[in-house]
Amino acid sequence: MLKSCKYCGRVHDEKILCPQKESAQERRASYKNHHRGKEAPYDRFRHTNLWKKTRDYVFHRDRCLCLCCLAELEGTEIKYNTHSLSVHHITPLKEDYELRADPTNALTVCPTHHEMCESGTIGRELQRQLVQWSEKGFIDMKERLEERKRSDGISG
Repeated sequence: MLKSCKYCGRVHDEKILCPQKESAQERRASYKNHHRGKEAPYDRFRHTNLWKKTRDYVFHRDRCLCLCCLAELEGTEIKYNTHSLSVHHITPLKEDYELRADPTNALTVCPTHHEMCESGTIGRELQRQLVQWSEKGFIDMKERLEERKRSDGISG
């Protein structure tokens, strides 16, 4: 049966393999083979129910606020920031996959502070301290942060 080919635009028998169709199928197969099995376990984890439950728990624990903005760290624009939040792993999954679902290894952050946490501008110890304060219900968070800065000799 003759049909119009969506690959080359000509009319030919549907059983004939058009060169453009063959080329498209090869590209598709090559792409699939290249990406098949390439996704690391830590990337696949982000699509699991365990991660979704952990992420939801962390959002709830942190009251859907960026902990770094709440502590008024560098880069804070709004103290009570609830926009475009994500959950950041303090110790990356690549380094310690066993901590993937540990809520004490995660905190809620805005895009600005997420980038700062990823780059190391905001240190892991400070991130862990923010998580501890969040778990305690934000008791005297600002005073404790100021006290920590004074004891570490950090100005500002």
